[in-house]
Amino acid sequence: MPGMDFAGTFLDSRVLLTEAAIVERLRHECGARLDDHVNHAGLLYDAPGSLGGLYRQYIAIARRFELPILVMTPTRRVNKLTLARSAYRERNLIPDSVAFLESIRAENGPFSGKIFIGGHLGCQGDAYAADGALCRAEARRFHRHQVARFAETRADFLFAGIMPAVEEAEGMAEAMAESGLPYILSLMVRKDGRLLDGTAIVEAIGRIDERAFPPPLCYMSNCVHPANLRLALESDLNRRSPRLQRFVGLQANASPLGPEELDGSETLHRTDFDELVREMGRLRGDFGFKILGGCCGTDDRFLKKLAHGLTQDPPSHSDAPHA
Repeated sequence: MPGMDFAGTFLDSRVLLTEAAIVERLRHECGARLDDHVNHAGLLYDAPGSLGGLYRQYIAIARRFELPILVMTPTRRVNKLTLARSAYRERNLIPDSVAFLESIRAENGPFSGKIFIGGHLGCQGDAYAADGALCRAEARRFHRHQVARFAETRADFLFAGIMPAVEEAEGMAEAMAESGLPYILSLMVRKDGRLLDGTAIVEAIGRIDERAFPPPLCYMSNCVHPANLRLALESDLNRRSPRLQRFVGLQANASPLGPEELDGSETLHRTDFDELVREMGRLRGDFGFKILGGCCGTDDRFLKKLAHGLTQDPPSHSDAPHA
């Protein structure tokens, strides 16, 4: 069973790579036209070469450094409402997205066993604002639809990306738990140690772990600069809690700006990649992070530097939360 393979690899691996930016590179480098409702998912049909080319770049880097890699379907903005409003309403975007990544995985021979496909889900509204987030019960009902579609595919795990509010994250986790697949929740956080709705990271972890059965495989963050995430984890709200042992990954935004400043920005803000990789190495050393990749502002050059750094002598770290 693919999900069991992924869960075992997660537990046994020292580190797992994940992709770098997809959407921003499609927009800025490829000039891709993204759908107003489902974002880049329609490129499965309209520009499969451009979309697949980025996945292939990232997989080639993982293959070069012999690191397991997590690749996520281009479906964070695909749900029953957005799909119905889009030009792709007659298409089977969720199963087609998994099949698309399966075909790319199959190109990699024996290394294909180290490529894991994540069914990517997102919040109903704006990931960069907590206003309008669904309550727990609404979220459970709403997200069951796309979870059920992913459960019919050969996705290895489910991935909830950029979740800004704990109530919707709770309901989504409950829906994902019903699938039988391992799943990961990635939280949008500020450097003050809180989600965008004001909930402390460790409080959010505790609430979700108590209400979803089985609980998430782990927690992480994406679209956050590693220096900002360090401040969040070291804040008085979070730093002494054993729950931080459940928080083990980051897809780094290359910009140190906060979520509200980044939302809708047409300019790519970017920290030097060497510094970005050093900051991520510090998180790995101090907090035991094991899933690492990039988000907005990153690319294949960044991922090569990151993969190289991850395959050097591992930094020392304690399994205990940072104090």
